Amino acid sequence: MDELDLIKKDWQNRTKNLPNYSKDELFPMIHKKSSSNVKWILIISILEFSFWIIVELLSFSQDYNSVIESIGFNWFLRLSSIINYTVLVGFIIVFFRNYKRIQVNDSARQLMKQIIKTRSTVKYYVRYNIIFLAIIFIITSTKIILSQTELDPTEIWIITGTMVFILLIILAFFLLLYRLLYGILTKRLYKNYKILSKIEV
Repeated sequence: MDELDLIKKDWQNRTKNLPNYSKDELFPMIHKKSSSNVKWILIISILEFSFWIIVELLSFSQDYNSVIESIGFNWFLRLSSIINYTVLVGFIIVFFRNYKRIQVNDSARQLMKQIIKTRSTVKYYVRYNIIFLAIIFIITSTKIILSQTELDPTEIWIITGTMVFILLIILAFFLLLYRLLYGILTKRLYKNYKILSKIEV
């Protein structure tokens, strides 16, 4: 049982075996925990952004560029990269603002509102990444398959099935990764939120 669970149990039951925390004592503890969780959300999003930039730079080999240029798809990937990085920077800015705002909250009600806002932002961030990844993969794969005019229908179906399978594996991997990275932090924030709601009652 961690410290917040202990405090929550004490707040609800007020047993003699546990120390009694007043509202003024409890709020700073929850505030510190929540601020730390939001800070880690910001740090992880920045690390993820850096990771994708490195992956993209490493993937731009001469052979890869030749394939993309041969199917006339270079413009699409460049445009989608610009759009994606712009959106990701926007999310990072929002995460940073959430972190700064949660630091200066001086009431349980304000902190509760900021926790809800942060959790919603994380959900939108994860959904955007998954949807964007799926769209880019589907469009790129379709373009590559259609460019192979020498393939017969059977080969096209085999390749399509393989691409779908790969896409499902990739999406499952990232869903699990996001659940581990962001899910744990948002669950902790929600735990803090429930304790704060008890304070406000």
